[in-house]
Amino acid sequence: MNRFSVLGCLALFGLSLKAQEADVQRYIGMVSNGQVEEVRQEIATLLEKYPNNPGVLYVQGLVTKDGAEAARIYQSIVDNFPKSKYADGALYRVYQFYYALGLYRTAELKMNQLKRDYPGSRYLKPEAKETVSLPEEADSPAAVAARPEHPPVAVNPREQTSVTPTSFSLQVGAYGAQANAEKQRKFFVTLGYSVEMVTKVRDTKTLYVVLIGSFGSYDEAKAKGAEIKRKHNIDSMVVPR
Repeated sequence: MNRFSVLGCLALFGLSLKAQEADVQRYIGMVSNGQVEEVRQEIATLLEKYPNNPGVLYVQGLVTKDGAEAARIYQSIVDNFPKSKYADGALYRVYQFYYALGLYRTAELKMNQLKRDYPGSRYLKPEAKETVSLPEEADSPAAVAARPEHPPVAVNPREQTSVTPTSFSLQVGAYGAQANAEKQRKFFVTLGYSVEMVTKVRDTKTLYVVLIGSFGSYDEAKAKGAEIKRKHNIDSMVVPR
């Protein structure tokens, strides 16, 4: 193969990678805009078209309903594509999964890995240092504002019954101090949302969880969560009621 043929192959390969990335970004944008079901219907085709693509796997994780399966997909990105632009985001979502289960020490290990391996990640707080804040440490002034930095904590799936949920809510915060949860509750009340604050006990620690809305389907709740993220930069988590 002469030099021009090699250059031509490299050019075609570069164009292919650009096309793949364009597709990935389009689907991520669709998820952000609440078009979860549309992406979910196309994910099998996307995986077949671009096998072993970390961006496609990331999209798959975004639309996977089962939290444990989504965490497995994200972890596979971290393990197999550690240099990918999606690896830090995938690791952060694994951290969120363990935090949501109340497995704070495992979550701490994941967060410290994120800080060690991806110190420039946008998923890290600007003030983040050596250690991760556990729930009882998470009530900093920044965390009680309208944009809480720590992820919401969902009910442990082991505590759920086998009955299919008939409605869903969005969890928009979980705090160790009731006053901080109350500030978050009032913020959403001023926006016109139906808001509920519930108390949960994990490993002798009390958490005050802020829930908004009542939605008839998972995807409806997910779409509202995407809207809240877009308008107010606040993360949320869909929880069954």
